[in-house]
Amino acid sequence: MLIGLLVVVVVCAGLCGIGQLITNIVNKDEWKDLGKPVTRPAAQPTPTPTWPRPNPFLPNAKADPQIRHQLESWVLTSAGVQRPVSSTCDMEGFTGQTATTFDCTVTIEDHKVVYTVSTTPKGNGVFNWTAKAANTVVTREGILQLFTGLYPESYGWSNLRCDDLPEIALVPAGQPLSQVCYGKLKDKKTAKILIKPSDQAKPHLESQFQD
Repeated sequence: MLIGLLVVVVVCAGLCGIGQLITNIVNKDEWKDLGKPVTRPAAQPTPTPTWPRPNPFLPNAKADPQIRHQLESWVLTSAGVQRPVSSTCDMEGFTGQTATTFDCTVTIEDHKVVYTVSTTPKGNGVFNWTAKAANTVVTREGILQLFTGLYPESYGWSNLRCDDLPEIALVPAGQPLSQVCYGKLKDKKTAKILIKPSDQAKPHLESQFQD
C-alpha cells in the first residue's frame, strides 16, 4: 500500500509540474517588456500651412494654390507636427476644361511627398480633383502624440511602450511601419499597436491582442 501511494505521489508530482509549465507558457505575456516606455509629448496646435487657404470664388482664382494648400495640409496632418513645408505643381497649361493628370510635390524638411492629381471637368471652369501619394511623412513626436492620446490611462491602458521611432521619415502610405508600439489593457495581455501611415490623414493605429 505504501509503495502504491509513493508511486501515485511521484507520478502526480511529475504531471503537476508539467501542467504548471504548460500553464505558464500559455499565460506568458510575450510582448510585456518590448519597446521602451513613452510619455505623451506636450500638446501642440493642429499643424497647418503657414499661408492662408485661397478663396476659390474670387475673380481669376487659380487652381494651383488651392490644390497645394490641401496637399500641404495632408502632409502636415500625417507628420503630426508643425514643420516648414512648401509645394509645387507641374500643371503648366492646365485649364480645368479637360480631364488631366499631373504631379504635385510637397517638401517637408527635405523629404518630398509626390502626389498624382487627377482632375475631372464639371463645366464653366469648375472641376473635381483627387490625389494619391505612394509615400508620406511621419515623425516620432507626431506618432507619440497620437498613440498616447488614443490609448490613455482613463480608458484602462498602461505600460505604453514603442520601438525606436524615426525623428522624421518618408514611408510607404497604407503599409504598417516596421516599428510598433505596445500597451496593456486592464486584465489582458500586452497588445501590439501597428502604425499605418496615410497620405491624407493621421496614421491609422491598429491593436493586435495575444491569445
